[in-house]
Amino acid sequence: MSFERTKNIKRYIILAWIALMVMLSAGCSAKYYREEADQQVYEILSKAHQKLYDSVQQYDIEQLALDPLKDLPKSQAPLIEIPEAMKRFSSAPLMISLEKAFEIAEYHNREYQTQKEDVYLTALTLTGEQNEFSSQFGGLISGLWSKTGDEESISAEGGLNISRILKTGASIGINLSTEFLRYLTGDPRRTVASILAVSIIQPLWRGAGEKIAAENLKQTERNVIYAVRSLARYRKTFIVNIASSHFRVLQQRAVVRNERQNYQNLVLARDRAQMMAKAGRLPEFQAYQAKQDELRATDRWTRAVKSYYELLDSYKIDLGLPIDANVDLDNVDLENLVNSGIRHPDIELEKAVSMALDFRQDLKNVKEKVEDAERKIEVAKNSLGTDISLNFEANVPSKPDTQAAELRFDDATWSGGLDVDLPFERLSERNVYRRALITYKRMQRDLSLKTDEIKLEITSDWRTLQQAMESYNIQINSVNLAQQRVESTSLLLQAGRVDTRDLLESQAALVEAQNALVRALMDHTIARLEFCRDNGTLKHDQSILDSIF
Repeated sequence: MSFERTKNIKRYIILAWIALMVMLSAGCSAKYYREEADQQVYEILSKAHQKLYDSVQQYDIEQLALDPLKDLPKSQAPLIEIPEAMKRFSSAPLMISLEKAFEIAEYHNREYQTQKEDVYLTALTLTGEQNEFSSQFGGLISGLWSKTGDEESISAEGGLNISRILKTGASIGINLSTEFLRYLTGDPRRTVASILAVSIIQPLWRGAGEKIAAENLKQTERNVIYAVRSLARYRKTFIVNIASSHFRVLQQRAVVRNERQNYQNLVLARDRAQMMAKAGRLPEFQAYQAKQDELRATDRWTRAVKSYYELLDSYKIDLGLPIDANVDLDNVDLENLVNSGIRHPDIELEKAVSMALDFRQDLKNVKEKVEDAERKIEVAKNSLGTDISLNFEANVPSKPDTQAAELRFDDATWSGGLDVDLPFERLSERNVYRRALITYKRMQRDLSLKTDEIKLEITSDWRTLQQAMESYNIQINSVNLAQQRVESTSLLLQAGRVDTRDLLESQAALVEAQNALVRALMDHTIARLEFCRDNGTLKHDQSILDSIF
C-alpha cells in the first residue's frame, strides 16, 4: 500500500471519528425528552398532592383519544313531546347521566384542560429551577485538517466541564481539556497536552446563604403548591357548574312537560266549552276564551321547547361535545332528586364561616403569598450589600509530549483571594427593595379583603339556601292548593256554578305552581352545592353524586 493512500485512509478515519462524535452529541430523541419531562412533572405534582391532601391523585394533561359518545345508551321512549316542526333528529338520542357528564367533561371540557396544563407548566418551571442546583455537564470536540505547501497536519481539541451551584451561593467549576497535534508529512512530530482547571467562588455577603441563593427555587416550589390548590378549587367550581347546568336542562324539560300537559288540558276544556255553547249551556264568548287560552298554551309550549334545546346545546359546549351531537339527559337524575326532596344542611352561619376560613384553598394561597412577599423583602435587603467573595483556582497540567493522561499535580498552580465590590451604585436594587415593601403591604390588604369576601360569600350562600328551603316548602303547598282548585272548579263548572274563565285560570295557576316547584327544588340543590363548595366541605376528590342525592 502506497504512503499516499495510507495518509488518505488515516485522514478519512479521523474525519469519520469526528463526524461520529458530532452525531452522538446531537442528543436523544424529542420523544425521550417529552417523556422525561412528563415523568418529572407528574412526580412533582403527585408529591405535592400527597403532601396537601394525604391522598393519591393522577395528573395527566393528555386528552384521551376516546369517543365521548361511545357506549352511551339510546333513549327507549320519547323524553318530551314536541311540535313536529321543531324536531331536529329522526333517531332516538343517546342518554347522558350526571355521572357520565362528569366523566365526559373531565376529558373534553376546553377550559378544564387549560387549567390542568397551567398546573403542568408551573411544575415544569420547577424542574428548571431544580436543575440549576444540580451538576451541569458539558463537552466540546473539534477537529481540523490543514495543509501548507507540502506540510499536512491534523489537530483535535476536546474538553469536558462540570459546574454546579450550591445553595450556599457558591459556584464550582471543573474543566478538563486536551489538545492533539500530528504532522502527516514532513516533521513526524506528535504532541498531546491536557490541563485540569478547578475554580470555586463563595459569596460572603451579597448572594450568600440558602435563604438568598435558593429563593427562586423555594418560590417555584411554593408556586407548585399554589397551582395544585388552585386546581382543586377550580375543580370544585367546575363540577358544581356542570351539575347546575345539568339540572337546569332537566328543570326546563319538566317545564316543557307541564306546558304540554296544560295544552292538552286546555284542548279538552275548549272542546267541552264548545259543546256546552252549542247546547246553550254557556255563552259563546266563553268558548272563544277557551280557544284563546289553548292558543296561548301552544305558544308557551313551543317557547319552552325552544328554551330547552338552547340550554341543552349550551350544555353540550360545557361538556366539550359537538353542538350537533344527538344527545339528551337521562331523566333518572331528576326522578332521584324529586324522590329524595331537599337535603338541607343543619349548620349555623357562624360555623359555616369558620369552616370556610379554615378550609378554603384560595385563602390559604393568599396567606402564604403574604409570607412570600415578606421573604422577598429580606432578599431585596441582601442585594443592597457589598459583593464580597472568596475565590480559589487550581490548574494542573499534564506531562509533556504524548503523556496527556498523566497530570502533574506537583507542578499545579494554586491561587486564592478575596474580591470586594463596593456598593457605590445600587439604584436598581434600591428600587427592587422599595417595591418589595409596597408589595408586602398590598398582599396584607389582599388577605384582609379576601377574608371579608369569603365571609360575605358564605353569608350570601347561607341566606340563599335558607330562602330556597322556604320557597320549596311554599311551592309544595301551592301545588297542592292549585290541584284542589282545578278539581273543585271542574266540578262547579259541570254544575253550572262557575264559568269557563274560572277553570282556565285555575289550570294556569296549577301550571305556574308546578313549574315553580321544580324551579325551587333545583334552586335549593344548586344553592346547597355552592354553599358546600364555598365553605370548603365539598371535597375535590369525592364523587359529587354523594353530595346531591
